[in-house]
Amino acid sequence: MRHIGPRARRKRLLLTLVTALTVVITLWGWFAATKIYAPRLDPVPDDVDVLVQLGGIPLGDYAAARRTAQDLGIPHLVLSNPIGDAVTDRYCGPLPGVEVHCFAPEPSTTRGEARGFTVLAEENGWRSAYVLGTGREHVERVRLYFSRCWDGTLAVNRPASARTVTVHLRQGVYQTAGWLRAVSSSGC
Repeated sequence: MRHIGPRARRKRLLLTLVTALTVVITLWGWFAATKIYAPRLDPVPDDVDVLVQLGGIPLGDYAAARRTAQDLGIPHLVLSNPIGDAVTDRYCGPLPGVEVHCFAPEPSTTRGEARGFTVLAEENGWRSAYVLGTGREHVERVRLYFSRCWDGTLAVNRPASARTVTVHLRQGVYQTAGWLRAVSSSGC
């Protein structure tokens, strides 16, 4: 039997750690590229029942969602309102040609938003939705939760406003944590 000395053991351990770290970084890089930084962005469907703007966004994105629904003749607009009066007072009011629905998700998460939307969709008979996440990094997780909760035709994109590089980097970390939570649970 061959004896392995302490130096050889350290070298093997270091090689194992470097290999494991390389695999983890490579897998996260693939994940970040496909699910966070370069997700599939769907165009607005030709005929859609409802436009949904998720919360946790700059307030101007609510105004942009209202304009989009009105300009495209989308008959219903749903605004997720996790922050309260600032959204309700400014954006949940009447909009000519569009029925506006606002709700506070419970819990105040993407999963809560998907659940809240599903209740509204069932009450209103919506079969297709165009959902705007909180940013490009949020799109695929929105798609995951909404498809778990609702069986209608779903298109997902990002909100109207641009984000800074710093926000994109912070969102990469935040959305990675959100994905870990999403894949650790199943169902709506």
